[in-house]
Amino acid sequence: MPKRRPGERWRYIAFSIASGCEVTRGDFLNAVMMSAHGTPLDGSFRITVFERNFGILKVPHTLKDDAIRVLKSVDHVKGIACTVDTLRTSGTIKTLKQKYSVRMENAKEDPR
Repeated sequence: MPKRRPGERWRYIAFSIASGCEVTRGDFLNAVMMSAHGTPLDGSFRITVFERNFGILKVPHTLKDDAIRVLKSVDHVKGIACTVDTLRTSGTIKTLKQKYSVRMENAKEDPR
């Protein structure tokens, strides 16, 4: 992820993954990187939170729409079909963590 330049703002995109099995952070990151290759988003994002089927993606504010398109284009993770739904976009990670804290806690406690 490039360093923040003066005046650059970030957007945080909450997303959920519907899949037939558990998805790891690394496998999902690889799938997103492959989908982002050749787009303006290539190399400009970071997964800041990832708990089983929920995550938060950090992107420059100018690439928010590209990031949503890339997330929605991910249809396979490590050969397993999945669907990625974007839940909400925010200018602060704190807002998303507060809104989805129950979902994150449930993911941590799920014994799968």
